[in-house]
Amino acid sequence: MFSWKRISDKAAWGISIAVMAIVAMRFYYVREMFAALVLFSALFVCVAAAFVLLFIIDRATRAASEFIEVRGKQALQHAVAWRSLLQPGPKLQR
Repeated sequence: MFSWKRISDKAAWGISIAVMAIVAMRFYYVREMFAALVLFSALFVCVAAAFVLLFIIDRATRAASEFIEVRGKQALQHAVAWRSLLQPGPKLQR
């Protein structure tokens, strides 16, 4: 059987220091892994936000270019109609 009474005070102090060091190393490892998780999560959020922003810009420019194309065609049709109205036609002879 194990008994703390058989171990000297110096040995008990050394064992307790070793146990605390092992526990501290475990806590250190957990803390480092948690810090890495937080950093990589923040990095992932930044990259995802950049992709979402690029996606929104792409959709907006596509919609704007389609709008401009439709309005340009309409303006061209109106210009052609006005030009045909303004051109002198055959003159009437009296």
